[in-house]
Amino acid sequence: MAKIWLTGSRGFIGRPCVHALRNAGVEVICFTQSSKDTPMAEAKDAPIHMDYLNPVDIKAKVERLGLPNVFIHLGWGEVSRPEHAYHLNEGVEGGKNLIETLFGLGLQRFIITGSISQYGGIIGRLSEEMQPGERLTNYAKAKNEVEAIGLQVAQEYNKTFICVRIPWAFGAGQRQGSLINDLFQAYLKSTPVSLSPCEHYRDYIHMVDVVEGLKRICDVNESGVINLGSGKYVQVKEYVIELWKQLGADMNNLKFGARPLGSNEPDQPKSWFDLTRLKRLTKWQPTLSLQEGIAQTIEDLKLEAKEAVHG
Repeated sequence: MAKIWLTGSRGFIGRPCVHALRNAGVEVICFTQSSKDTPMAEAKDAPIHMDYLNPVDIKAKVERLGLPNVFIHLGWGEVSRPEHAYHLNEGVEGGKNLIETLFGLGLQRFIITGSISQYGGIIGRLSEEMQPGERLTNYAKAKNEVEAIGLQVAQEYNKTFICVRIPWAFGAGQRQGSLINDLFQAYLKSTPVSLSPCEHYRDYIHMVDVVEGLKRICDVNESGVINLGSGKYVQVKEYVIELWKQLGADMNNLKFGARPLGSNEPDQPKSWFDLTRLKRLTKWQPTLSLQEGIAQTIEDLKLEAKEAVHG
């Protein structure tokens, strides 16, 4: 893990991942499709522009910066709109170009993140060898397509390709409008919060465990899919109540059922990740309980709020 290239460094997973890798002494260079090219002297703190749709530009970056040991592809547009055409077009093409070009130049290990939606709404324990169900969004179809491309190309070059499927990661730093942020803002203002019935289920994993898992997977030499979740499920209503209790907020301000579950919400059946492969390959599994993860999230959110007030 001498040098890692990473996309999506400004995202929810990317920010703490970069921080943790650099604290571990890894040289991390970050890339983006959207910003202007950053001078190399500033590359540690700002992402460098790279056109994932252009193999010539990808090759130029390798010539300029030297080939990394690991490439982590976290960056992916339109995640909040899972049926957007972007996924099956630019998302797939960009992923394919990165995989084929970098493996062709000698990259040893390519890691991409995906999600529980790639299982297509299957109920129960989810293991990596399962074929997806029928209820796949464009986002899930695109991730599955890039995954298949990566596994095939890695086999041709005798390299390692890993897709890390992550269920419902939570923690401070999530986008505005997320459940965590809506609840915390309502707590700060002592106002009621309108919620869906929250009767669906999720396999929740705190960001601390996501980052630790990704760090360990960087040393795995076996291609394939790896589930990175808690290995448990919880009803969202229980999750909300636990967070609200730890905040010490007024329980009467939780208005379950005040709004319907959005029509664009992804499938959220009672399902959870089988972690057998993760434990075999990394000799590790997530350690934070849901209660501990919520406590850490609250601590981080309060710190962020305090820093915002003091500039």
